[in-house]
Amino acid sequence: MTTAARRWLGEFFESANFSKALPARIAADIANQQFKSEIMVGVVQLAVVAMFYALYVFTPVSFTPDAPVRATPLGLALFTILVVLRLWFAATDQLSRRVLAFSVIAEMSILMFTIWAYHLQFEAQPSLYLKSTGLFYVFIIIALRALRFDPLWVLLSGFTAAIGWIVLTAYAIVKAPGNPLTWDYVTYMGSSQIHPGGEADKVLSVVMVTVILALALARARRFLVQSVTQTQAASDLSRFFDRDVAERITGADMRAAAGHGEMRNAAILFIDMRGFTKLSATLAPVDLIAVIREYHNLLVPVVQAHGGSIDKFMGDGIMASFGAVNPNDHYAADAVRAVDAILKAAQRWKSERSAAGKPAPEVGAAIASGEVVFGVIGDDNRLEYTVIGDAVNLAAKLEKHTKAENVRSLTTRDLLELASRQGYAAATTKRILLSREVGGVAAPLDLAVLG
Repeated sequence: MTTAARRWLGEFFESANFSKALPARIAADIANQQFKSEIMVGVVQLAVVAMFYALYVFTPVSFTPDAPVRATPLGLALFTILVVLRLWFAATDQLSRRVLAFSVIAEMSILMFTIWAYHLQFEAQPSLYLKSTGLFYVFIIIALRALRFDPLWVLLSGFTAAIGWIVLTAYAIVKAPGNPLTWDYVTYMGSSQIHPGGEADKVLSVVMVTVILALALARARRFLVQSVTQTQAASDLSRFFDRDVAERITGADMRAAAGHGEMRNAAILFIDMRGFTKLSATLAPVDLIAVIREYHNLLVPVVQAHGGSIDKFMGDGIMASFGAVNPNDHYAADAVRAVDAILKAAQRWKSERSAAGKPAPEVGAAIASGEVVFGVIGDDNRLEYTVIGDAVNLAAKLEKHTKAENVRSLTTRDLLELASRQGYAAATTKRILLSREVGGVAAPLDLAVLG
């Protein structure tokens, strides 16, 4: 076999060995989808059985009452028992590949047996069943196997059917009296003789449909694996990036590259845990991490609930943006509302920790707004989405200045007025601090105390 052929076959049957090529958690996710698919196959098969049984009940009987066998109800009963057993194996986590393979072969064998039994039911020559509509049910069973999205079971079902039809044809030839064969189509249709070419066409049709369906499933299965892998990757990214940034990365038409940026009017929020240095000196590392986890778990959902995107964590600090990842015309109002909610949540957290006798740090925050660049920095091997601009620097400086003013949160007077124009309505009047000198800022600023 040539190298190209081996590679093609390897890719074709790749789905059978996906668990060896994928991380265990992704393979487990696909296996779970396979389990659900097998349940679906069984349920659909039972529905098809019920439909055919109803058709049998309401169809006039065309055979004698004393017929030696009633093929249709016998076949449907055996098929139902097999499907129920397979569903039980699946539900009890005992449906191994060997059990499933046996079931696939058995279900097609039951159909072949039912078709074979037609000549007993009608007390006619075996060639009768070769001209029945039973062959159509073969394609239904093969198609149902496709619901599992695994080409191996389609191939097993289809080739079992092809072998079964060859056996039925051979049996009919052997049992037929006189000369059973004819190459004349008219004679074939009007007598009990068998047309070898016609039966070969049926077998070829079963094989071709099986192979084509298996090829389609092999391609679909690869897409399924890729889809599950990408979905898992997006889920993982959302744990390392803000969810909006993760969606931007995975949903972008072009691959992210360093140096790509877009101008935005946005608000930048800095949040800081007060007394973190002292806290880190008095708490064991595991307790310190627990405090930070509580702090992040408390405040990050508040930021996101108000339309903010987490840009980065800096130890005990959090930097977030409003209107940078997803541009909007209410970014300032969103940011100020977020700070109001953050201060309430932080005060509640402090009170709960104090009541429990635990260290209860304060939380400080500051907002600045302006034109920023939202884009990708880094090199080809390590990229980061972030915001850059004067508003970022000012927000960081204002957060430090909250300590000098002995307040929990500050912003500029201009930002507060902008937030009001964008729909923000303060529950209480905000105190204005005129002409304040802020470290690192050249000119005095009019500030607003948010809390």
